[in-house]
Amino acid sequence: MKQLNIGWSTMDITPDRPFFVAGQLYTRISSYVHDPLTATALVLENGEEQMTFVSLDMVSAPIYVVERVWELLKNVAEIDEKRVDFHAIHTHNSCTFGPVGNETLIKYFGEDRVLPIDMPEDILYGDEATEWIAQRLYQLILDAWDNRKPGGISYAEDYAAVGFNRRPIFKKEDGTEESKMYGDCSLDSFVRFEGPVDHTADVLYTWDLDRNLTGVAVDIPCPSQVMELHCFVSADYWAPTRARIREELGNIYVLPMCGAGGDQNPLDLTRISKNNKKELILWNAQATEVFRNFDLAQECDMIGSRITDAVVRCYPKARDSIQKAPVFHSKAVELELPIRKVDKEEYEEAAAFLAEEKEKFSKEKPMTTHDQLRMFEPMGVAERWEEQQNTDTCTFRMYVVRIGRAAIITNPFELFVDYGVRVRARCKADQVFHIQLANGSLGYLPTRAAVAGGSYSSKPASTTVGPEGGDILAEKMIAEIDAMWK
Repeated sequence: MKQLNIGWSTMDITPDRPFFVAGQLYTRISSYVHDPLTATALVLENGEEQMTFVSLDMVSAPIYVVERVWELLKNVAEIDEKRVDFHAIHTHNSCTFGPVGNETLIKYFGEDRVLPIDMPEDILYGDEATEWIAQRLYQLILDAWDNRKPGGISYAEDYAAVGFNRRPIFKKEDGTEESKMYGDCSLDSFVRFEGPVDHTADVLYTWDLDRNLTGVAVDIPCPSQVMELHCFVSADYWAPTRARIREELGNIYVLPMCGAGGDQNPLDLTRISKNNKKELILWNAQATEVFRNFDLAQECDMIGSRITDAVVRCYPKARDSIQKAPVFHSKAVELELPIRKVDKEEYEEAAAFLAEEKEKFSKEKPMTTHDQLRMFEPMGVAERWEEQQNTDTCTFRMYVVRIGRAAIITNPFELFVDYGVRVRARCKADQVFHIQLANGSLGYLPTRAAVAGGSYSSKPASTTVGPEGGDILAEKMIAEIDAMWK
């Protein structure tokens, strides 16, 4: 095995102009910066193999940005752009860096009926925003490559209570059950949560040749959504987490990874429901800012403390198992999965609803934000029907990496916990770092229980692939990881 070379770089990617804030269904424009957004790059290479990971304080790694950076990297001889991964922490208080997103509404209702967006003159969006962020990420990667030095790597896992299932189940009057994302658990009809939680904290440590810690990559299977529903800018719980880790372990690089956590949220609905009954109704509507009855910054700080404790607990074990020339393999897999389809009856019902609603509005009486959000699910059905007339599948790139006895594997979904646990339990790797929302975003990937339960995150409008595709993906992940152990 060859000596491993390790390179790090980080930069602030907070625009100094107004921008569209991503993560909620209603349109938001940035108000102020609560804490800055950052991007961090980690390069691993040994002269034969290479892999670059780029973590973004964003809701996703938009494919149009990713492809632009890959294009720029084609001109750099030593970097294989096919081995550069981009992923996001899934904060709902970051930039879209792209199109506004009213195109579908205009398609079905006409521009005159859609509520116009009041944009500041200097707003950063569209092609300009895409190029703005792409050029910065390109430079970030070049810097990380320039910073490469021989070093060592180790890994360990512990636990940090961060994610909680956000899909409670309620008993209806007829005795049947239904799931409701962000449902009020203080109601008499609440019976249980739909799925499990995963409190695993996977940590990858990098070291120089003198065994000094240079950085950590921390994988938490939960999106960064404490601060959501507001217009300010924030890296959510990762801001205090990075600060706390550096307080404990020195001024090192910290690269966040969001593990399989599509049905998770960093807030415990069991605890907060009683004092947020009205707020949960507004939360579900996603039509306006929601001022919930707890201290957002305090919640983030407590989460940061729990993650830091896990990283610190793992440190002695990791320092005793540094590998300077570990087994290292990387592979880019172009994967094809069946899309989730809707039947003709579902489409006709949605189309009829949209046509009926269209007649209620005019140039003189445009839709309100609430009106537009009511169209999200039926438009999703209509769009899926149109899509499935032309294709049966979706394609994407999945990265598989072996480093020592650990595996790192990516996917572009908000992957429900069940799939991540299945892969971790059955594959040959001693430790698995899942990275979701990587190199594009294809929506939630729900379980059969979620589809049966209903609600947002399991409907066609918010999913590209269904449980059948999820099973195929999990089996493919296991097979690709295991192939690196032969």
